[in-house]
Amino acid sequence: MITTAELAKAAGQAFEYLKAQPDIQEAEVFAAANGSLLTRINYTSHIPCNGVEEPKSTESYGIGIQAVFKTPEGAKVGFGSEPSDLTLEGAKRALEKARQGAVHDPEFHSLPKPTGEPRTLSDYHDPKLLHVRDEELVEAGWKVVTGALRTFMASGHLVDIAGSEAVVKRLGLILGGDVTILQERVAIVSTYMPRVQSDESTLIMSFLTAMVEAKDAKGSGWCTGTRLDHFTDEAGVDAAANAIQAIGGERVRAGDYTVILGRQPVTDILNNLVLPSCMASAFYSSSTPFVGKLGKPVASPLLTIYDHGAMPGFMGSKGITCEGLPTGRTDLIKNGVLVGCLTNWYEAQRLLRDARVTEKGSASAPGAAASSTCRRGSPRRTWWWKEPSRRPSTS
Repeated sequence: MITTAELAKAAGQAFEYLKAQPDIQEAEVFAAANGSLLTRINYTSHIPCNGVEEPKSTESYGIGIQAVFKTPEGAKVGFGSEPSDLTLEGAKRALEKARQGAVHDPEFHSLPKPTGEPRTLSDYHDPKLLHVRDEELVEAGWKVVTGALRTFMASGHLVDIAGSEAVVKRLGLILGGDVTILQERVAIVSTYMPRVQSDESTLIMSFLTAMVEAKDAKGSGWCTGTRLDHFTDEAGVDAAANAIQAIGGERVRAGDYTVILGRQPVTDILNNLVLPSCMASAFYSSSTPFVGKLGKPVASPLLTIYDHGAMPGFMGSKGITCEGLPTGRTDLIKNGVLVGCLTNWYEAQRLLRDARVTEKGSASAPGAAASSTCRRGSPRRTWWWKEPSRRPSTS
């Protein structure tokens, strides 16, 4: 895999070339290398199988350039990228793509500038995940499978159904899923942040579905982490336990019920309803139900929601954003009051210069809009290519 030093060198070399171009007003260079390692789980108790399939891996790397060009018609903004080539020639091709695709954007004000906040998260990746061997990846797969099988075989309920422990496997125990490791490295440098910055992150996750085929019962389990030493059989244990609990399940009749939502439905509600409404872009387009409600109650006083992109040990945490800005905590709703939103530099600048910014923020608090909407969205969802109108992201 391409090293962080190689990415930093490529980004710096490309940036020096861009600074020498007379028609470039501002520029940003972004280099990235991503690795994905996967071992597939496929176990069937009543059909011959491998249990854990051979590991697979993919690697991608490249360089992207966003530049502001001086033209007779005024400044134009363009973005270009070149995959699988970190050389100066690759950077030149990316620049030509940016130049050819450059357009006039009246809402563009500048590339990101330093905010004055210090970086708080560094050297947080796991070297073992970054240099994991095939044998260790396969071992992680078997750890999940073993946890599920141990849970199945220890179930008194399955023994009662099968008649004896020896014939539990005849119930058709099935496991399917994977263990995935992601390795991410980036380097970024720009006109307003001319020192090359780099970052590395790693994570490991497992998702598993378990079935007791004879009883049409199915359950799922998952586990995530950032360190290989902390990886457990949790996904397998939970999947098997949930499949066992699903035996003899009944469909709930239609009606009104008081429920406690688990992690998955809460995640869906946040990702699909709440967080999109807390984006600066949503305020700019007046497409959020929170228009005019910054500084006002929007939920129960018991509710507080914040985004933290620099919290150690969390999968979504990164040292810097894809704009080279430090990650950190952004309060969105505090004690039921809307106090902030997620943004990137582009969205923040165009919203703060909007003639209706006070109306879109809070009509009752003229200063609230400017102070609340310019807070930084923490990390990015991915470290791959950025488009000129990049969206913010959450941890």
